[in-house]
Amino acid sequence: MKQDVPFSSKRLLLTLTLCACAVILLQNHDLSADLPFPLQMGSLAAGLAVCLLLFVPSIWLKLRLDSDVPTLARKRSRAEQSVVAAVYTLYFLFVAAYFLLPYTDMFCKKYYTETSPAFVALLLLACCVYAAYKGVNVITRFGIFLFVLALVTNALLFGGCISEVDLRNGSFDVTGNMDVFWRDMLYYTTPCFTAALFACLSGDALRFRPRHVVASLAASGVKYALVMFFLTFAAGAYAERQAYPTFVLSRVAHFGSFAGIESLYMALGTMSVFMTVSLLLCGVTKMWGKGGSLRVIAVLTAVILGVQLLALRYPFITAVLTSPLWLTGFTVLTATVIPLVYALRERRQHV
Repeated sequence: MKQDVPFSSKRLLLTLTLCACAVILLQNHDLSADLPFPLQMGSLAAGLAVCLLLFVPSIWLKLRLDSDVPTLARKRSRAEQSVVAAVYTLYFLFVAAYFLLPYTDMFCKKYYTETSPAFVALLLLACCVYAAYKGVNVITRFGIFLFVLALVTNALLFGGCISEVDLRNGSFDVTGNMDVFWRDMLYYTTPCFTAALFACLSGDALRFRPRHVVASLAASGVKYALVMFFLTFAAGAYAERQAYPTFVLSRVAHFGSFAGIESLYMALGTMSVFMTVSLLLCGVTKMWGKGGSLRVIAVLTAVILGVQLLALRYPFITAVLTSPLWLTGFTVLTATVIPLVYALRERRQHV
C-alpha cells in the first residue's frame, strides 16, 4: 500500500467541480425542453441545495475529526470494514458506469462514428489505471490544467453563442408542469456523487473550509445555468432535435468565419470523465486499505469494462446504470447515511 500524500482541500474541491461538469456535458434530453426558463433555474437551485445537504455529514467528520469514512471504518471490526468497503465498491463501480456509458455513446455517435464504444472505454480506462496508481494528489494537480482548459472551452462556447441568442426561443413564465420540475430537479441532484467522493477522500485534504464545498457547488450551478440558457435561447429547437444537446451547442458557437469548438468540448468531456473514474478507483482502493495497488486497480478496471460490455449488449442494464434516481438513492447511502452513522458514533464516544 502506498502512503497517502496530503493535498490541498481547494485542489480536491476544484477537481470535484470539474468532475461534476460531466453531468451537463453528457446530458441527453434528461432535462425537459418544455419547462419555462425560470422554473429550470428553480429546479437547478433545488437540486444543488440537496447536493449541499448530502455533504453535511462528511463535512462534520472533516471539521471535527479531520477524518473520512475509510479511516474511521478501519477502527471497527474486520467484518464491518468489509461490509462498508463492499458498499462503496459497488457504488463507485456504478458511478463509473453511469458516466462511462453515455460518454462512449456520445463519442461514437457524434465525434468518431467508426469507433466501437468498447474500444473507447478500453483506452480511457487504461489511462485511468495509471492515474489511480499515481494517487489523488497527482490527479488533483492535473485538475489545475483541466481547469484552464475548462475556462477556455467555456469562454469559446458561451461567447460564440451570444450572437445567436433570441429570447423568443424560450419562455419566462413562472408556471409549469410540477412533475417535470421535480424530474429535472432529480437530474440536477446527480452531482451529489462528488459528496460520496469527498466522504471517502477528504481525510488527506489540508486546510479545509466549508466554503470550499459551497464554492464548488456554486461554480457547478453557474456552469449548468449558462449551458441551459444558451441551449434554450441560442440553439433552441435545433438542439431539441439532436442527441446530446451540449455537444450540439459547441457546434453552434462561432466567431465570424470560425465555427464549431466540438474538439475542445470533447476534450473537456473526456478529461472530466477520466478524472471522475480515476478518483472512483482511488476511493475503492482506499476503502480496502490498498491505496496504490496496481493489481487491485487493474481488477477493478476490468470489472468496469466487463459491465460496459454487458450494458452494450443488454439495453436494460444501460437503463439501470444511467438512472438518476438510482444514482441519487445510492449516493444518499454512501455520502450521507454511512458518514452520519460514524459521526454519531464518534460524538457519543467523546461525550
